[in-house]
Amino acid sequence: MQIEYKRVTKLFSGCGVASLLGVLSYEAYRTYAALTSLVDTRVLDIDRKRPDYIYIKHHIYRQSLRELAASEENRNRWMTAIVQPFEKWWKALKHSVAWRLLRIAQQGDQAERLKAVQQLAQIDHLKDWDFQHLAQLCDYQTAISLARCHSDTRWFLPPRQYGVLLSMREVLGEMKSLLELLAPHKCAVYALEQTFGSSGHIREPDGDEVTYQMSPSRFEYDQLKQSLSALVHLTGLMGEEGKENCRRIIESGGLLQLIEVEKLFQNDIDMKLLVSRVVANLSAFEGRGYEFFASGWLHILARWKRDVDMRIQVTADLTLENLDQDDPNGFRYAPKVYPLHPRGRQQAKPAVDVVFIHGLLGGVFVTWRQKDLKPQAASLLEGIASYEDELLTFQESTTPKRRDPSISDTETKELIEALQQEEPLGSDWSVVYPDVPMAGDEAPAGTSSSSGDAFSVSGEQWLQEPLDAGQRSFCWPMEWLPKDFPNIRVIGLNYDSSLSQWSATGCPCEKYDGKLEKRASEFLEKLATSNVGQDRPIIWVGHSMGGLLVKSIMVQALQSSDPRVRRLAENSKVVMFLGTPHRGSSVAKLKQHTSALVWPSVEVRELEENSTQLLHLNKTFLRAVDHLGPRKPEIISLCEGRPTVLTSFKLPIHVVQESSARIDAGDFYMTSEDHLNLSKPICRQSFLYQRLVGAIQAAIREQKGTETKEEIKSHVTPQAHVFTRRNTSGASSALSGLYTQLKQFEQLMNVFI
Repeated sequence: MQIEYKRVTKLFSGCGVASLLGVLSYEAYRTYAALTSLVDTRVLDIDRKRPDYIYIKHHIYRQSLRELAASEENRNRWMTAIVQPFEKWWKALKHSVAWRLLRIAQQGDQAERLKAVQQLAQIDHLKDWDFQHLAQLCDYQTAISLARCHSDTRWFLPPRQYGVLLSMREVLGEMKSLLELLAPHKCAVYALEQTFGSSGHIREPDGDEVTYQMSPSRFEYDQLKQSLSALVHLTGLMGEEGKENCRRIIESGGLLQLIEVEKLFQNDIDMKLLVSRVVANLSAFEGRGYEFFASGWLHILARWKRDVDMRIQVTADLTLENLDQDDPNGFRYAPKVYPLHPRGRQQAKPAVDVVFIHGLLGGVFVTWRQKDLKPQAASLLEGIASYEDELLTFQESTTPKRRDPSISDTETKELIEALQQEEPLGSDWSVVYPDVPMAGDEAPAGTSSSSGDAFSVSGEQWLQEPLDAGQRSFCWPMEWLPKDFPNIRVIGLNYDSSLSQWSATGCPCEKYDGKLEKRASEFLEKLATSNVGQDRPIIWVGHSMGGLLVKSIMVQALQSSDPRVRRLAENSKVVMFLGTPHRGSSVAKLKQHTSALVWPSVEVRELEENSTQLLHLNKTFLRAVDHLGPRKPEIISLCEGRPTVLTSFKLPIHVVQESSARIDAGDFYMTSEDHLNLSKPICRQSFLYQRLVGAIQAAIREQKGTETKEEIKSHVTPQAHVFTRRNTSGASSALSGLYTQLKQFEQLMNVFI
């Protein structure tokens, strides 16, 4: 009982203490609040900086602003009086000069038009709206000329509704309508049946429970690709048949439908190549420049000239040159004839035509590549599999920086580095060509070696040629020859071929009809149409089956009654055979059971060893060349010295034996390369390239030696007359001189404006 009393006492005591503390705290708070309300504590913040407010009347504030603006205007009155009118005059002058040049380009004579277009192509300082205005004033021929001169892309109006994309199925329907226009042709009927089926409707992807069904988008993509391939073939036919196909496509609005494909596949190189080839074939149909201009294709072609892939660039150049009717030194190129150089307007006709023809499964941008520094096994299917979906960049010709010398292998590089460490190399040392022949019947007469040795180059010349693994050329005739011979024309012929009928093209016109003689006859007409060798010498370079095509072309040319065609053979100065099977190849001869399984193509069967057709062609060619007498061309033959290793089977095979590569005429060299690398020099100081350079130099010297003074005068007078007319044209020369000062003066005036 006593314990419970103590607990209660402690509890009440604790509550009393807590209550007392609460009362004291409350009273303290009340006292602090009363004191705060009576005393102004801001007097303690004397040092704190506070905003000061000045209250003024509204009309006084407005008056002060007006006075401030008036004083600023008075201060800049003299500067405004000078700069503002000059700024307006400057903008009007820039537009006026471009407008007057454009007027001369449209209404002047040919000399004035050429000069005005050259000046217009250099204009890039105008505003976008100025270019838009000038583009609307530009006619189709001037626009084509500007596109060829690599001018600003703002000169060209884009296609109508270029930002609107159709679906792939809608584009496929438009391609189907184009093929239906050409349906009377058996290839068009075959393409429609294979691509769209006999029902006439767009097919759906096939599939069942066992096989994997292809997605609709991929299936439509393949159908569209097959349709474009058929259009490439149908528009590339020679004669009236091809012209009629091109006329039907253009007049039915096919150029606009092709733009829809281009918009849909701007980043697909395979589709772009197919579309570009169709457009290039359509451009060969003369007198259709306005349709290309009105449809907006000039805007796309001008952009393609700047594409990173050289195949697109070359095709765009070909198309624009076919459309250009105002170039006195231009040409018209037939389908499958690619102008590798020059790629723009020139001031004179070329001095020499150099024609390259690839072999079986090759191509313009496949056969004529620079040799890879990394040794690897070759592939006979290189034209089909190895370079698929590859981007082919073009190395622009710029001033080379001094880098490591072009050494063919690591051992040679280490040797020179060791010699340089001991003592500096003088100017009396030379380097043997990387691909020096192992044997040769005769020393080359036209070599460009300065050391006197036919198979070596001086050390100074060797060190001037840089070689970087990252700058491998995808088409050395296009990139190297113009550096040594700017005034020549380089042409590459292209054709389709296959090893087996299983992989042959689906077109019935070509699948079983790849006869050598027929193909050479087609190229004969195309080369004559492209004005090859009409008033200048020709140098032929043929690799493998390409050499057989060269022989057949020359034989048929000499048998022709057309003077244009005959000049193809009569003006031939050099024929270079690279691994050409003059008597066939043992690889093409298969066992009977193997032949039934592989089903070799017509091209392969034509290359059989000791073929009657090839032996007859060889005899006819040698006889025809001998009949040319003093105009007989120089013959150069290179043969493979080591077997070609196939990547699939690792089998070393001599594709063309020495006995077949010998033509029993001219110079013959046994090289250390295999069959595929015969056409791929390792650098510009290789034997193959230098031998070709020497042959071109000899042909140019001979051409100059045979021309009389009257002929030289006839070549020079028209060009001198053109420059005279240009100088006597007061308006054109004054505007061109004014333009050169405008662009330099603009940067200075921007400081004041």
